[in-house]
Amino acid sequence: MSLTDVMSAAGLTTWTELALVISLITFAAIVIRVFVLRSRRDYEHASGLPLDDGAEPAPGGRERT
Repeated sequence: MSLTDVMSAAGLTTWTELALVISLITFAAIVIRVFVLRSRRDYEHASGLPLDDGAEPAPGGRERT
């Protein structure tokens, strides 16, 4: 008996189909979240995060150091 016979008799196709369905649902949820439920304010805030040093501006418009 070869490994191919053992693996084909194991009935593992259900697991691969389940993994495919879960992957497709996850992909669809990400696409919906990014393109349909997007919030411009959230994206504008996130775009400035790499340049943000965490300092909040002090009253009067000057940054605290």
